[in-house]
Amino acid sequence: MKIKIVVVAPYPGLVELTTSLREELKEFEIKVLQGDLSEVLPLMNRIHLDGYDVIISRGGTARLLRKHSYLPVIDIQVSGFDIMRILMVVKGYQAKIKMIGFPNIIEGFISVSGLMEVDIPYASVQQESEVDEALRLAKAEGVKVIVGDNITVRKANEHGMQGVLITSGRESVLEAFAQAKQIYKVSESYKQKKLAFERLLDTMDTGYAIVNDKGIIQFSNEAFNAWFHLPENQTGLYADYPVFSRYMADLDKGVALELLVQLDGQRQVAVSGGKMNDDAGGGMFYLKVRPVEQPGSGITMMYTSKQDNAFPPLVMTDHEFAGQSPSERAYPLAVFGETGAGKRLFAIKRWSSMPQSGSEMIELSVTKRYDAAALAALRKLLSTDNEELIIYIRGVDQLSLADQRELAPVLAAAPGKIILSFDRSPLELKSSNALDVKLYDTFAGRIVSMPPLRERLDDLDEYIRTFLIMYNERYGKQIVGLRPEVMEALRTHEWRGNLFELRNVIDQFVRSSDGEYVEAERVELLKQAGSGLGAGGHESSEHSSEAGGLDLSKTLDEIEYDIIRTVLEQEDMNQSAAAKRLGINRSTLWRKMKPSGS
Repeated sequence: MKIKIVVVAPYPGLVELTTSLREELKEFEIKVLQGDLSEVLPLMNRIHLDGYDVIISRGGTARLLRKHSYLPVIDIQVSGFDIMRILMVVKGYQAKIKMIGFPNIIEGFISVSGLMEVDIPYASVQQESEVDEALRLAKAEGVKVIVGDNITVRKANEHGMQGVLITSGRESVLEAFAQAKQIYKVSESYKQKKLAFERLLDTMDTGYAIVNDKGIIQFSNEAFNAWFHLPENQTGLYADYPVFSRYMADLDKGVALELLVQLDGQRQVAVSGGKMNDDAGGGMFYLKVRPVEQPGSGITMMYTSKQDNAFPPLVMTDHEFAGQSPSERAYPLAVFGETGAGKRLFAIKRWSSMPQSGSEMIELSVTKRYDAAALAALRKLLSTDNEELIIYIRGVDQLSLADQRELAPVLAAAPGKIILSFDRSPLELKSSNALDVKLYDTFAGRIVSMPPLRERLDDLDEYIRTFLIMYNERYGKQIVGLRPEVMEALRTHEWRGNLFELRNVIDQFVRSSDGEYVEAERVELLKQAGSGLGAGGHESSEHSSEAGGLDLSKTLDEIEYDIIRTVLEQEDMNQSAAAKRLGINRSTLWRKMKPSGS
């Protein structure tokens, strides 16, 4: 197979010379284009689309092409013979002569002219925009003849001076093609290795991608494309997932925590990443995607949205600090209560009460299986210089006591507003040696207790009304209320899952009701919802084991999704093993994991 070469010739003579050498260059498929410096930029798309292997050009044009093309660019050199020929021509001139050109041309002339004892003054330029000024100065010095490359000679004529073009001879052009052949061999070797790595990555269940700071995907394997539903021809990530724009900015600052990304109403993945070394100076990042069920770094983060999909903006009373304005509230502070009691909603309400411009909220979750890199990234995030940033942290008591103690001064000095979330009273945790004293002291006196739902039934009516509105909109229903028998059952229910359980119950009520009211027979759904929840709102093992924890009130597509998810979990999220067990190929498995309509 022939090597595809495009020659971008800055002057007509190079076009003619290259064309005349075709018979000696039969192993190459050669295309010759004429253009100089900025004239070549409109040609770039055409060059890239036509699938060339190497570009050959000369001087400043070659330098410009290197900046705008990913293809290797060979610079046709000006040989010693070329220089001697030009010097012999200009040696007889009586008029004042000056050479103006790019450094790669000038340097060779300086050496050879010294050997030939031909003294020609010169001026070096770095870019096309400097040529006019260099010519203006030369004319002011009384120079009549300019020796230079194509752009210099052309502009010299415009300034009223004679131009002598530095041309490359036959030997220089042939040498450039010889270099192109060597470059092609090396690049083909790397291409084959790259292709092998890409094929290897495509066999993996973990998603991988390389993305630049503009959100343009440079590479992504099949698993990454499947997770994010990216078609083969889509290269932009920010349009569909703007959260990555913010994540890249944090990675650029060294905050390399795992990010939880909501893909649709059911699926969530954990994304890790980092900045890659880029000699060109551009921002390049790698991303790695795993299911949330697989073990990770032990500390994950999520960017909070004020348009929360899990809970509507319920009315939460900030009793302990009701008399303070947002600017008077001190941090760090702690909030504790059972799972689902509303600790996160408390933090969101704090956030919502802040000025809209510039305020952000990040949620962090810490587990006992955290690693040192994740802890270092957490410290980096806490040191972020943003007073309008709220950082909501669950599970800081999962850190070792030594790490808690080291974290205490970082928390105390954090510019942002830190809210720590606990399932138990921080005082109890300190007394049982689960919470470091110095860490406790950072928020002592600023502790908010969130009572469980069963202890604040006065708020039940408002919560029910809010969830009814939410699920009416979701399912296209027009339910206006609950029958008295249903309402009484809700009031006497234990609510071990707190707001989580209430949300799920109202969800089932709305989905299964067709009239304007939730009728008394729907109370049975309340018993079903409560039977699978243990203390604090977690699923009991008994409920989880029957039918794989499937909810038969769901649609067929939703049940199918749950079955696939269950098999994936049993296979440790190995998609190949899960697909084999289900009797489908991996592509079908990915397709069935997509939400309907995507």
